[in-house]
Amino acid sequence: MEMKYEENNLNLYENETLIGYINYKIKDNTLIVISTHVSPSFQGQGLARKLMDEIYSFSKKNNLEIDSICSYGIKYLEKINN
Repeated sequence: MEMKYEENNLNLYENETLIGYINYKIKDNTLIVISTHVSPSFQGQGLARKLMDEIYSFSKKNNLEIDSICSYGIKYLEKINN
């Protein structure tokens, strides 16, 4: 599997097939997670968590705050901030 940043998306590929992504935007020094998606046949493997781990790491490396309007992202941020 391979992750690539492409036009406000962090995309996850399996053999060059898009299987998941996080859509985000950066506004006022804050990375905002808009949506998280993993293809149904790949769900239940922790891939959304891996995507969020990467986007969280990316935000910290780039001195960005991180927020989410996506329900999965909100739950993820609540867990790591407690």
